[in-house]
Amino acid sequence: MEIESDYSKSDYLAVIAERVAAHKKRTYDLMRLNEGDKALDVGCGPATDTIALAALVGQTGHVCGVDIDPDQISLAREKAVAAGVEGWTTHQQVAGQQLPFESNYFDAARSERVFQHNADADALLKEMLRVTKPGGWIIVLDTDWSTMSIDTDLSAIEQKIKAFHVEKVIKNGYSGRKLQRLFIQNGLTDLQVELAPTHITDYRVSRLVTWYEVTEQAALDAEIISRDELTAFHDDLERRDAQGKFFATLLQILVAGRKPVPQPLRN
Repeated sequence: MEIESDYSKSDYLAVIAERVAAHKKRTYDLMRLNEGDKALDVGCGPATDTIALAALVGQTGHVCGVDIDPDQISLAREKAVAAGVEGWTTHQQVAGQQLPFESNYFDAARSERVFQHNADADALLKEMLRVTKPGGWIIVLDTDWSTMSIDTDLSAIEQKIKAFHVEKVIKNGYSGRKLQRLFIQNGLTDLQVELAPTHITDYRVSRLVTWYEVTEQAALDAEIISRDELTAFHDDLERRDAQGKFFATLLQILVAGRKPVPQPLRN
């Protein structure tokens, strides 16, 4: 999905990275990486996380980031060079459901805000599971868009826009809440589930984070809301923002689990 705003996609990812920095750090910790390990980042964007992971595995390790967007891969490669980690950090343009790696290759794998863009999240997790070594950790941090909430007196309009956003605009709008079940169904063990809330007090940043430029136009086209309703909604939020009273929240869910270690057959 393209982000229709004054920001580029990289700007959007940078804003998100700043907002969820503590949650990102938590995913790194849960990967339990050691020097010399191999780590995978699915949906790497402009190397925000691969460079951080490269510092954890060191020059004897290997970090690979994959992303479907060729522009983000180009930028990631440039940033790896600038950071001096290109010798053990690679980036490839590839879909997460078709990873070009041998089975049982990585010591740990992570994905952040990628499952929400995949209609077949099960296939994505299965592929991450395939390329991770037995006993290795898989970490997924993703959004439950139904938790989005904006302080407004026009809650009926807000709810109509949100429902359309979750169910029609985002491919997998409830992805966050589904993660635990998905991990269980795929046999991962030692599950850890954590909540990762974010709040926003800047109206322009909120519109960037929620992609409402896309959603509102689609909702108008589908006659879910009227132009008058949308104007009133904008006026209300802009007024709150001008008064320093804008407030919005969104919840992400973090799930970590281990790939089972095959048990030896007994005679």
